[in-house]
Amino acid sequence: MTVKRFEGKGAIVTGAGRGIGRATAECFAEEGAGVVLFGWHADVLEDTAAGIREKGGKCEVVVGDVSKRADIQKAVATCSQAFGRTDYMIANAGIADFVPFLEGTDESWEQQIGIDLKGTWLALQEAARQMVKEGHGGAMVVVSSTNAYQPEQEGVFYNTSKSGQVAVMHTAAMELGKYGIRVNGIAPGIINTRLSWFVIKDPVQSKVFLDRTPMGRFAESVEMARPILFMCSDDASFMSGALMVVDGAYSVGLPVPGVLDAPLVPGGVR
Repeated sequence: MTVKRFEGKGAIVTGAGRGIGRATAECFAEEGAGVVLFGWHADVLEDTAAGIREKGGKCEVVVGDVSKRADIQKAVATCSQAFGRTDYMIANAGIADFVPFLEGTDESWEQQIGIDLKGTWLALQEAARQMVKEGHGGAMVVVSSTNAYQPEQEGVFYNTSKSGQVAVMHTAAMELGKYGIRVNGIAPGIINTRLSWFVIKDPVQSKVFLDRTPMGRFAESVEMARPILFMCSDDASFMSGALMVVDGAYSVGLPVPGVLDAPLVPGGVR
């Protein structure tokens, strides 16, 4: 029997149509929360919603652009109207635009920073304003990346947005604690989502990343959703301002000489 840690609560997940966002929304609904699914694409959001409702979960769909304040305000208002309150905000929406440093454009910079960084700030600010208004506190989680502290080549836009997200998270945690609002972040490694397929589906790139990951595999989205829900739960009641790294030990160091050529059993552990 599933424990209903979030029964009677309202949650918003941005970028809820696919990947980590979808898995997080599904897990919230399974544990009793009413969930607002926010994102760009109505068709994928409705597909996620159908799956949640088929299992008896409660959800609402809001189509919008995370970099537009009015759209975020609509998502927050929908949550409080549909479920009676806004308790959780998961700032997950993001894109990844990798390009050589000398070839980056103003348009690419503005899109990446607008969605990943500005979108995170707007999501946290508008949700926090509603939580303060409702007077019950809450929890928010920013989905960042190991790129926040370990940049990748040709990823100046993505690296910058992800490190900026952590700064937003830290600042929010400092200022919102007095309202009973906790703010944390998660730094996933390589996850089996569309955003990472350019690595996962490339035999050379995937080998490089797998050889540097002691767990010996890529993660699934639900393996990020579970830590996100933990950070929102009462089990993390004194946890705020923390960046939880969930990367299979990928970023803790370099492999010893020779390990890169060692055989690896798919899905296994070295």
